[in-house]
Amino acid sequence: MTSIEGNLALSTEGLADFTGFLDYQFLGGNQGQLTVTLTNTTDPSKGGYLTAFMFRTPASFGAFTSNLVSSTYAGMTNIPAGSSGSPFPGAWLGGAGLGASWLSGGSPNDGVASGSTGQWVFSITGVMASALDAVNFVDGDAYAFIVRFRGLDDDCSDKVPAVTPAPGALVLGAMGLAFSRRRRN
Repeated sequence: MTSIEGNLALSTEGLADFTGFLDYQFLGGNQGQLTVTLTNTTDPSKGGYLTAFMFRTPASFGAFTSNLVSSTYAGMTNIPAGSSGSPFPGAWLGGAGLGASWLSGGSPNDGVASGSTGQWVFSITGVMASALDAVNFVDGDAYAFIVRFRGLDDDCSDKVPAVTPAPGALVLGAMGLAFSRRRRN
C-alpha cells in the first residue's frame, strides 16, 4: 500500500486537492487487484467534486488491461484503457469517471464531494502482474495518476496529478500522532 496526495505544483488551476491510498495485491498467474481510495480535500468554500481519475504503469512493465470491479460511487464507472487524459500526455491503463469518461458532461454532483471518500477496485491483467506494486501506479512519471475535479467556483475544473508524500512528511505525521496520543494519556 502507498499513500498519495495531490501534486499542486503540477495542477492545472491550483484549486482542488486530494489524498488517498493505492493498494495492489498480486493474485496469481497474470492477475492482480488495485484498490484506489481517494478523499476530496478541496477547501469546501471552493466547491468542487472529484469526478474522474486515470492511472498507468511504467512502460517497462509491458502491457496491462484493467477493469473496474466495484465502486462506492455508482456513477463513476470504468474508463477504458487508452483513453486520453488531456491536457496530460500519454495513454492510460484505466480509471473511473462519471459516465465512464474523463471529460464527462452533465452535473458533477454525483462525484466525490469535498470531505468525502470513495473507493474503487480494479482487476489488473498482464504478464508482469507479479512484478507490480502500488507505487508503480503513481511513480512511473509525473502524470502516472491524475485526478479531475469539476464544479469548482465559477464552474471551473482542475486536473491534479498524484505524488507519493515525501518520506519526511510521513515521519513527521507519525511523530505528531504519537505525541498527541501521549498527551491524551
